[in-house]
Amino acid sequence: MRRPITLLLTLALIAPAATTAAAETLTNLFFLHHSTGRNVIAEGDVRDCIAAHNAQHGTAYAFWDHDYNALGLTGPDGDKPGVSYQIPGDNTDPDGLLTLWTTSNGARNLILQNHQVIAFKSCYPASNIETEAELAARKQWYLQMRDVFDLHPGHVFVVVSQPPRHRLATNTAEATRARAFADWLCSDAYTAGHPNVVAFDLFDLLAAPDDGSAAANRLRYAYERSHYDGDSHPNAAANAATGPAFAQVLIAASSALSVTTGAGDLPLAPAVRLGSHPNPFNPLTTVTFALEAPARARLTVHDLSGALVAVLAEGELATGNHAVPWDGRRADGSASASGVYVARLQLPGAQATTKMHLVR
Repeated sequence: MRRPITLLLTLALIAPAATTAAAETLTNLFFLHHSTGRNVIAEGDVRDCIAAHNAQHGTAYAFWDHDYNALGLTGPDGDKPGVSYQIPGDNTDPDGLLTLWTTSNGARNLILQNHQVIAFKSCYPASNIETEAELAARKQWYLQMRDVFDLHPGHVFVVVSQPPRHRLATNTAEATRARAFADWLCSDAYTAGHPNVVAFDLFDLLAAPDDGSAAANRLRYAYERSHYDGDSHPNAAANAATGPAFAQVLIAASSALSVTTGAGDLPLAPAVRLGSHPNPFNPLTTVTFALEAPARARLTVHDLSGALVAVLAEGELATGNHAVPWDGRRADGSASASGVYVARLQLPGAQATTKMHLVR
């Protein structure tokens, strides 16, 4: 018998508010996927791996996953409670994920409300990238998603690269772009400076090496379900290899926001009252903020695409008020163009941003 949605959301799920304390280890794990992810979970024994970790270490991780809307949510015990989050368009391709994370919708609200460590992936069609312009668009979409993740520092987002295509279902140019996309998602270019964004490179685990061979960047021959029909779903051997690795990444991600400087130390305090003055400015503005306790901090400037422009401060900062000037110059000393820039103050487990308008 199906349990009512209200019972599930009020009793079974244990996600915290967005202000989760930085030293808390998150225990509610979630994975949004379609068929390839379903096979990783089942044939890779993801739930058993997490249960074994709990038994060995005395932890209490609970793993939830969401398949196609028609299949909906599956709980830690492997049972389906009869709940679907109704992902917009039932679409987990990159454009669908963009809609999910950057627009106001009920699915996003439920995922954020009910889960703490949130993993998501596209299926293998996302490895069909026909042009360099399409690759650039994908990157821009994921930067827009990351902007949303920055607004939820109490959650950890695990970005899973897409699986590769079968060698009979792709070509060299598309496979090369698929590798480039996965490499970028799992590089410092995407994750650095965003403590609540973690990457899991499923593509690299499943794909043949980028070695210039005819099979490069395609699904490994040993991982093909069929050698003849081009089915890109990885086989049981592939999933047995990737499932335990994925479980370990989820568990590791659960402590990404747990920051202490030594046994018994208190969690580092978040920044408060981040701002800049004057704003708009030319040529100089001062970024101001206050800390409630001493903290390791990094103050940076980014453009609206998320690219790093300058590092203004980095290191241990004292309690109290701070004022850091920025003269509109980039890290290489060149002058930034007119436009809107984002000052980002990052502390372990917390961050704040403010927009600054440079007018030349």
